[in-house]
Amino acid sequence: MKHPIRAFYITHRIYNEWSTVIEALKSNSTIADQPCVADFLRTYNSMLTRLGFWPTFEDIAGLADNILRLWGVYGLKTKDIVNGRVASVETRSLKNSEVETIAQLAKSVKMDYQHLALLEELLNRTDDESEKIYYRKKLSKEYYLAKTRKMPAAMYPSLAYTDFKKFREYNDFLKDANKEIIYQSDIDSFIIPPTLYEELCRGPIKTKKEESTLRCYLRETAVPFYMAKEEVIHYEPRLSVFHDVISDDDIRYLKREATKKMSQGTTGDGFVSRIRISQVSWLPDQAHPKLTKRLARRIANIVSLDTTFKSRASPVEYWQVASYSTGGHYAVHVDPLKSDGFLWNKTDEYQGQKAEWRQNQGQRIATWMFYLSDVDAGGATAFPHLKSRISVVKGAAAFWYNLLPNGSVDRRTEHGGCPVILGSKWVSNKWIHESGQQLKRLCGKTYDSEDIYPDKYMSPRTL
Repeated sequence: MKHPIRAFYITHRIYNEWSTVIEALKSNSTIADQPCVADFLRTYNSMLTRLGFWPTFEDIAGLADNILRLWGVYGLKTKDIVNGRVASVETRSLKNSEVETIAQLAKSVKMDYQHLALLEELLNRTDDESEKIYYRKKLSKEYYLAKTRKMPAAMYPSLAYTDFKKFREYNDFLKDANKEIIYQSDIDSFIIPPTLYEELCRGPIKTKKEESTLRCYLRETAVPFYMAKEEVIHYEPRLSVFHDVISDDDIRYLKREATKKMSQGTTGDGFVSRIRISQVSWLPDQAHPKLTKRLARRIANIVSLDTTFKSRASPVEYWQVASYSTGGHYAVHVDPLKSDGFLWNKTDEYQGQKAEWRQNQGQRIATWMFYLSDVDAGGATAFPHLKSRISVVKGAAAFWYNLLPNGSVDRRTEHGGCPVILGSKWVSNKWIHESGQQLKRLCGKTYDSEDIYPDKYMSPRTL
């Protein structure tokens, strides 16, 4: 379900309302024996068996978390959220109980602005005087708690009482926090300015002058009659998007095979967390030789690196296929893994516990990422240090080096997958390692050297 608000309220209704109805029917033997009710319960049990699950509160919390993430990253408006409007696509408005659920989760993850803004919306939308009093008191209480939680350490009583000036500042702070009427300006004081990553998720931030130096090229490859369509996103370090490099048939095959064994995506340390929200599958090259050899050869022809899977010290990993549904994202990170070490590190600590094909691979020298779908909104890949973003384009692939020519990790390539607003995003990563690249990508003449490209593929500003 691609609309985040719709996905939330349907799941919320199934969990809260339908569960109550079903339990009531089951507990009343007189009603349960009625033919129509018995038929309904049989249908329910059949569906439950087929699905293998029934929505839980964790599912509701996850969907509410998606909404809050989209709200925070993209700076969505409170009115749009409660009225069911996301990226100009509308669904029905949220009910009070649904708004309260999201507000409670916002409080638990310390998103104070979102929490207070939702409480204010509940206050404004009711005409019942008793409800107004209830929400006004609740808003005042939660504002006080949020305000005092952000109190500077120097104002805490243990320090404040030793200094009259600090004692007065402490009292003034509490007086400001303890208000009966909370205004919009009070709530707005909790707005957190967007990070560079969040700004990039919302749209391009390069100046027109910076964008004017970027070019598209028909780039020569290892095959004389094949020219790759390269769009340069950034020159140093070079971020490139190669268009039309995978067919619809190959995309369907990768997605079909990956869907058979999807699991929750983990971070580089192997943990499931809010840092990465996705479904991931790994496809071994040897299990799909016809397709994977063809795709690996195409990558090698374009970037001139060894991409042939080998049973020992393989220069590449298995194919990773990842699916990001609405709200799915990957926080800012670099692709090289601490567990991999570098090619010259031969100690048992790094090599002894790995599969034979993983031993002596070295670090992830480069990333090639196929885009296997389009998205309706969101889902860009943002590079904060470079003020650059790569939008999702089905059939294209992004490429960049993770290591400098001197072999150290290039922190400038820190990147994050922006949350998907509408739809789903499918990508396939092929991580290329140091092993086998010694004569493919040479070291620079100095420690600070950048990669060298022919002048015809460089920015006019750098020539």
